[in-house]
Amino acid sequence: MKRTLLALLLAVAAAGAHAADVTVQSATDADAADSAAPADASARLPLPKTIYRGRVGEVPVQVVFGFLGDHAGNEVGLFDYSKLTLSQRASGKDLQHAEIDVTLNGALENARSALRYHLVLDYAAKTWFISAVRQDWQCNNARGWTQRPCKATRPDGE
Repeated sequence: MKRTLLALLLAVAAAGAHAADVTVQSATDADAADSAAPADASARLPLPKTIYRGRVGEVPVQVVFGFLGDHAGNEVGLFDYSKLTLSQRASGKDLQHAEIDVTLNGALENARSALRYHLVLDYAAKTWFISAVRQDWQCNNARGWTQRPCKATRPDGE
């Protein structure tokens, strides 16, 4: 039993999960829990990887802005874009998963015209958390979006 528990904890650590995200049960505990029919069955399941976790009572948009606070402005709260666009989607009746796109247009940076974040959020243990993030750039000298940061252009045009 001790070896099984140690192996499980090592696997969790290797996967990057936090100890608070995983509940460990022995076989007898699991049998008792199944017959007791817990109020929140999802509390016993391991959670997906957590990049950023919101607080109890926050909605997905609040969690995204909490995460982007460090990414969308500088240390004193100033920003370098003229327009922020946000789009939130949920699939059908599954309201425990959401995807949010945040686009920052009109960047003052020399090489970049826009920056886009695509965030995947899941709901578990009474909080929303970000389980995946993708960042895309739209460069001044190219069409479309890229997943590579834009290269700054030199003043002489090269």
